[in-house]
Amino acid sequence: MKNTTLSVLALLGGMVLGSAVALAFAPKTGEEMRGMVRDFLGDEMNKWHEACRQAKAACESESKG
Repeated sequence: MKNTTLSVLALLGGMVLGSAVALAFAPKTGEEMRGMVRDFLGDEMNKWHEACRQAKAACESESKG
């Protein structure tokens, strides 16, 4: 039990330390990063929607033909 507790504490400590270092050395502001993430997710969603539209059209054309 002692080793498990120590491992969990080490994991949590590493996560906190890693987050602090990442924030300290981040090259962009929070607003810039949120914008980049928003743009990336928007582009990926558009790709997903287009792929779904194409798959639906292909299924409909196969069922008609």
